[in-house]
Amino acid sequence: MNVIDKVIKKIEKEKLVENNDRIVLGCSGGPDSIFLLEVFLKIRKKYNLTLALAHINHLYRGEFALRDETHVRKIGKKYNIPVFVRKKSMENLAKDKKITLEEAGREIRYSFFDEVLEKIDGNKVALAHNLDDQVETFLFRMMRGTSLEGLEGIANIRGKFIRPINEVYKKDVLNYLDTNNISYMLDHTNFENEYTRNSIRLDLIPFIEKRYNPKFKEKIFNLMEEIKEVNNFIEIDYDEYIDGNKLNGKIVLSENPYVQKKIINKFLNLNNIQASRRKIENIFELLTTSGSKKIKLDKDYTLLKEYDRIIIVKNKTQEKEIETITLKIPGEIIFGNYIISANLIGNKDQLDKNSFITTLKREDELLIRSRKVGDRIKLKGLDYPKKVKDIMINSKIPKFERENIPIILHNNEIVWIVGIKKSEKYISEDGKGTVVLNVRRKEC
Repeated sequence: MNVIDKVIKKIEKEKLVENNDRIVLGCSGGPDSIFLLEVFLKIRKKYNLTLALAHINHLYRGEFALRDETHVRKIGKKYNIPVFVRKKSMENLAKDKKITLEEAGREIRYSFFDEVLEKIDGNKVALAHNLDDQVETFLFRMMRGTSLEGLEGIANIRGKFIRPINEVYKKDVLNYLDTNNISYMLDHTNFENEYTRNSIRLDLIPFIEKRYNPKFKEKIFNLMEEIKEVNNFIEIDYDEYIDGNKLNGKIVLSENPYVQKKIINKFLNLNNIQASRRKIENIFELLTTSGSKKIKLDKDYTLLKEYDRIIIVKNKTQEKEIETITLKIPGEIIFGNYIISANLIGNKDQLDKNSFITTLKREDELLIRSRKVGDRIKLKGLDYPKKVKDIMINSKIPKFERENIPIILHNNEIVWIVGIKKSEKYISEDGKGTVVLNVRRKEC
């Protein structure tokens, strides 16, 4: 069985490709991406595939970058496959965002893949990572620090991304292309060891193979497979611990340390954050500290601890301010992530368990805003108005959420801390008030 047939067998066994898929192939013009294209050309008719090539010119290698782009365009024309090209400088992006060239390149690639997927109404992106890439990733992550999940290597399939050739050695890719006289381009920067991954490929692995074990890459791959088997053996119901961007710290801490780390790793992955040992340790540190606390996870996300929960929020969301809005009865407005309506009671269909039947009247004007320092509300059974801040603390509302909860006022008096407490003054005792307030979340 030749190497192409081996990949096709893997595609069939793991159902990486299905009938009528519309697939974007990342194509640099190098040997791996050309080999990947050869695989898809073999199965295009069988699966009735729609293919598109996505090529990125990083404006980094001058005439060589233009040469690669031209080569990919010729291939697309030869096989009647549309080619999409993005020209964007890694160096400029890295400088602007203060990140490494490797991180900048990754950001450019993945945003471009999404763009091309949308243009062709695609459903998958095929990437040309090979088995040598797997070993390099294993060593890179191990040296940088990661979890056992991180040492599984590059997954065959993750969401919309598929990697059909990630169990094929580079030497087998080159041998197939050379034997069949299939042209490809070589990127000379892959032979410069100033980058960590290149140094692993050019210096570390050859040294170990020569000095200690010529089958080093094979041994590493076998270890990765065993790690994957162990991780799959330990079944965890993650829904018990994770709710979107929230992690239930109290339940997590009841587990043993290994399971705790698996849950935290999954929590990061579900929120599209690349896990690392440092990030996992940061979350574990938050779980074991008392009180409220926040730490910056990276340039995009912050971790917040409120009571027994860990919450991941985008940094930019913390800077967002919600304006004050006026609502005249009857009417409806949008406030942040809430839709607030004030209607005259016409029938029981307008009511649900969250409705607030009030003593308000037609033409009354309401003010909706975030809480302010010193806000108080008169509650039933109390002789004095209670601080809104104390109510939110007692209700265990996370600090970062408190500013987003609507406060509804009439004549400068608080009518309702939405979803939390109602003012005694505006509660219709007999349930026959003329105005009902309803609040629902916007659909995201």
